[in-house]
Amino acid sequence: MIVYGIGVGPGDKELITLKALNILKKVDKVFVPISKEGRKSVAYEIVKDYINDKEVEELLFPMIKDKEKTKKYWDLAINKIVNEKRDVAVITIGDPTLYSTFSYLWKKLLERDIKVEIVNGISSIFAAAKALNIPLVEGDEKLCILPQGKDIEKYIDEFDTIIIMKTKNLEKKLEKIKDRDDIVIGLVKRATFDNEKAVFGKIKDIDFNEFNDYLSIAIIKKIR
Repeated sequence: MIVYGIGVGPGDKELITLKALNILKKVDKVFVPISKEGRKSVAYEIVKDYINDKEVEELLFPMIKDKEKTKKYWDLAINKIVNEKRDVAVITIGDPTLYSTFSYLWKKLLERDIKVEIVNGISSIFAAAKALNIPLVEGDEKLCILPQGKDIEKYIDEFDTIIIMKTKNLEKKLEKIKDRDDIVIGLVKRATFDNEKAVFGKIKDIDFNEFNDYLSIAIIKKIR
């Protein structure tokens, strides 16, 4: 049995890799993580036209902070996967190695001596840079990734570019640096989707309201 952790890219159906497509075509079953019953899976929407002849099953991973309740959902998902006893795929948006739902499954599968193969996907970080029409870093510049922008004022002068994943309530976290003229910020919502939106400018000039979205990302750069 092989479990493939497949990154399906940031959203554009044409940005899924050939390797991912080839493996999806050959596996016996595809598992699709969801965060809530009845809620559409973004990853599944990306690949559904490619796997309409496949057996598909959802894995529920609700966004809750209770660790005991969370563990029950992880254990249930692991058991569903392992009980297949055949080659299966678990899809995830972006890349499985970067802030991915699959990373938790990955650890548990390896603990059970289940063979896992990762199929990398294009990250939303790169898609966001493309949407803003800017390079992430050049030459000897340094880059940092901060989930939710926590403690950004500690890092802003240590790095040339800071990536912030999940931008909900980001404006409040930038309060201490919002008036600095040596910093610019780019915000991208739903990069590569048909309804992609991007803005770029000084922090104090940006309207953050449209970017309180799970699929939003910020790129903050020092002006040289």
